[in-house]
Amino acid sequence: MTSEPITSPSASVVTVNNVLLIVDAESLLSRYPQPSLESQNPTVIEDGFIFPVTSSTTTQSAENDSKITLTASNGKVFHIRGRTVSLLTEHTVVFHDLTVDDAGVLSPPKLIVHSDQTVPAPDPANPTQPGSHSADDHYWECSQLSAGVTACELNFVLINQSCEVLGYFSWETEVTLSA
Repeated sequence: MTSEPITSPSASVVTVNNVLLIVDAESLLSRYPQPSLESQNPTVIEDGFIFPVTSSTTTQSAENDSKITLTASNGKVFHIRGRTVSLLTEHTVVFHDLTVDDAGVLSPPKLIVHSDQTVPAPDPANPTQPGSHSADDHYWECSQLSAGVTACELNFVLINQSCEVLGYFSWETEVTLSA
């Protein structure tokens, strides 16, 4: 087990509101079995495959209606991350582009990458004493400019365990920000 503390690279810089977008990889690939393999021409997906969870979520389950409601409860900065739901973690998602309509509600998103972070990893031989490995952390960061509603487009790629591209996708969502 590592003796160094594992801290969030963003925790000491600014208080943030965390947003996790969970992609249902299995269902997405079932619905779109031949997705685009071109990043410039992604497969546009419909509702039902991405579930937002925020640090201000008050309900037990996330609704999937292509709308995200954000409450700036920890300052006005948002960190947006993506993960997948897949049976054996055989799929991973990488959000490679996030755009926001210029409605004066959210600042333009920027990609933040923190290299060589220490990440805990389970040790099958000794599960109660995890080891660690190094990995890069990344998220999209934007700030609330005002309360209101704006449209966003999220482009992402699904990859397999060998880092091979399975498909490029695009999702449009409506984001409501409240104070």
